[in-house]
Amino acid sequence: MGIVLMLHSLWRWVVLVVALIALVKFALGWLQRQNPQALDRRVLLAFTTAIDIQVLLGVVAVVLMALNMPLPRTALEHTVVMIIAAVVAHASAMWRKRADTAFLRNNFFIVLATLILIVVGITTVNGWHF
Repeated sequence: MGIVLMLHSLWRWVVLVVALIALVKFALGWLQRQNPQALDRRVLLAFTTAIDIQVLLGVVAVVLMALNMPLPRTALEHTVVMIIAAVVAHASAMWRKRADTAFLRNNFFIVLATLILIVVGITTVNGWHF
């Protein structure tokens, strides 16, 4: 379980970097009233993929932890909030075929909402250790 938890802890930085790139890319495109480009769709795919990997690592860590001991309440809260964050991140699929600035605007707010949920979820456990 230790290695899975370590990977889960390290992968959050990948999620954060990809989310920040997505926020900047979507904000600039939206404010410049551009139509979505192929790069915008790839950035969104990278974001949701990073979230999916993080959720997979987290679920495996929780299952392994549950096999060894009762789960603390904070672990359950963290799991619930992060699964909600993953669902919100995947809400971007509703606009994947849009070819106007609504794609960029809506996905900017999806990434922002996901990041807020991630910050809330991380603070339910140990917080931000560097």
